[in-house]
Amino acid sequence: MATPAFDVEFTKDGDVFQQPQADALLAGLGPITDLLVLSHGWNNDKADASQLYDELLGNIDKLLDLRSQPPASVPAPLRDFVDRLRDRNFAAVRIFWPSKRFTDADLIPGGGAASAAAETQNAAAVNRILDRLKDDPHQLGGEERDPARVAAMDSAKALVPQLATTDAKKEFIRLLRSILDRSMEEKDDASAGFFAVDAETLFQNAQAPVVAPAAPGDGVGGGSGLGNGGATGLGDLLSGVQAAARRIANFATYYQMKSRAGTVGSKGVADLLGQIRAAKPAIRIHLVGHSFGGRLVTAAAYGLPANTDLITMSLLQAAFSHNGLSNGFGEDKGKGFFRALVDEKRISGPVIITHTKNDKAVGIAYPLASRIAGQNAAAMGDQNDPYGGMGRNGAQNTKEADNQFTLGLPGTSYSFEKGKIHNISSDLIQDHGDVRRIEVAYAILSAAGSIA
Repeated sequence: MATPAFDVEFTKDGDVFQQPQADALLAGLGPITDLLVLSHGWNNDKADASQLYDELLGNIDKLLDLRSQPPASVPAPLRDFVDRLRDRNFAAVRIFWPSKRFTDADLIPGGGAASAAAETQNAAAVNRILDRLKDDPHQLGGEERDPARVAAMDSAKALVPQLATTDAKKEFIRLLRSILDRSMEEKDDASAGFFAVDAETLFQNAQAPVVAPAAPGDGVGGGSGLGNGGATGLGDLLSGVQAAARRIANFATYYQMKSRAGTVGSKGVADLLGQIRAAKPAIRIHLVGHSFGGRLVTAAAYGLPANTDLITMSLLQAAFSHNGLSNGFGEDKGKGFFRALVDEKRISGPVIITHTKNDKAVGIAYPLASRIAGQNAAAMGDQNDPYGGMGRNGAQNTKEADNQFTLGLPGTSYSFEKGKIHNISSDLIQDHGDVRRIEVAYAILSAAGSIA
């Protein structure tokens, strides 16, 4: 039987786009004991997000349908899982928000291989990214453009052939900064440095190739990531001023989406969660976010009161800093941006985090932050990189986090615990979008079943 689903769409400012959608959700909570709150990540349109939701919920339904079988006919490894969920009534909220896509072609032009056409590839990629930065849709799939934003990006495009000069670099950076909301800058992902460092230094930092390392033992040279350029060597090997401009423009795209996910989560979705709990205080809420949707649901949870009970969170290849929940990292041992979520128990149930070296989008996008910060080691992005990504490495420098689980088929034994953060090694996941599979659905429902 299909899980009932409610669609709620949010604007870029975190407002509910159509209030009747939220009203229908609140009116339909009567029989519901468990509510899945799902958020997509970077997508171009509703069709992409809907397909993600349909496939993931389809696998969730297959697992929940096991409850209709006689207990004796349920495979032994699944009996405890089914028993925990047997008397639960699930529904889902499908969140839609105006996100934007990173493409492999822009992150890794030419598949990562240096070539004689490198500068042409880079310049074309920079112009594509700047054109997309003109877009500022009010809702997902919208085509709105602010004239001032368009003018700024057209001016930046005109500077691309001149970026060998200091003045052009300064103006290029000024124009990019002018379209971004500085209120979301933080040290976790080097965005504070992006706004503070002078243009010449930013370009110098971003010129060298970026290589996200493979896991130890993969590829050539014990995981250097420099071997075959495939899944074990996620490399952006182009260099020079145009490559730097592309990386900086991609970082601006990342920052814009990071900022928007934070706004929608902390304002719109957090308010919706408050209304849900006010309408039905005992409902269990299971936050599930993919990519930047992981940041969105984390920001929403961050807005909950301290000691909030009956909440779980599943971060699927999440696109934010692996230090986001840290109790202390870096030279100053500062806390992660969302640390209060853990310290104040704003989520009482378990947090589960899928992570894999196969994720190019997180594996390359996050070493961009290392470049911005001037961390120019040959291979970056792994758990030792101060600016690595959650979807690549799981939660790092976080005392509540463990690494005891590997993503597996239904029947895999998970002993998820309240108050714990479980990093799930997920090399079954083949790429950034490969999160709709039944193994992921099973992990989400196992987390849901871990709270009474």
